[in-house]
Amino acid sequence: MGEKNNPMLDEITKLVGVLSVELPTAAAKSLLGNGDREALRQTGWKAYDAWISLANETANGLYSNRVFGEVVGRSIGAALRVQRVVDAAASAVFGNLWPAIGLPTESAVTALRDEVKALRSEVRALGEELRNGDAEDELAAADDYAAARSAEAQNAAAAMIWNGYRPEQPRVRGSRKGGKKSVAL
Repeated sequence: MGEKNNPMLDEITKLVGVLSVELPTAAAKSLLGNGDREALRQTGWKAYDAWISLANETANGLYSNRVFGEVVGRSIGAALRVQRVVDAAASAVFGNLWPAIGLPTESAVTALRDEVKALRSEVRALGEELRNGDAEDELAAADDYAAARSAEAQNAAAAMIWNGYRPEQPRVRGSRKGGKKSVAL
């Protein structure tokens, strides 16, 4: 009777031979100075190729199994349906939940970051002026910083961040008899 050729067994034998004999021998020769690095590199690639061939043969054996193929086929279809349901639920929940909670949008946060960067550069410039200027310039720079900080405080996006992401209505101070009124956050 003829012996049946098993490709998986051939790949396992090839991998074990490379890993147990050829690779340790090439590594020992390289460490002792008798071999060259190129031979070690070639043996490493041979071990890699044997491993990949074994993995391919294993995958081929699994996918040629009818039961495994049917189970994987059904599970992929089910996973895609679950993904569609999860995506629809997430967009429905977060599409309505995000604005209801009052969280800022990405564009609002980006605008706020840009404003903070601009404010930082203004403060650096004022600091440079303070280091290079005299006492009068120092006082003027301090006034400029206070004005810039006041303008920043009136920004709605900044107020949302300072108030814990809750926009507050401005409070009106002043008399009810037609006096001058000021708005403060």
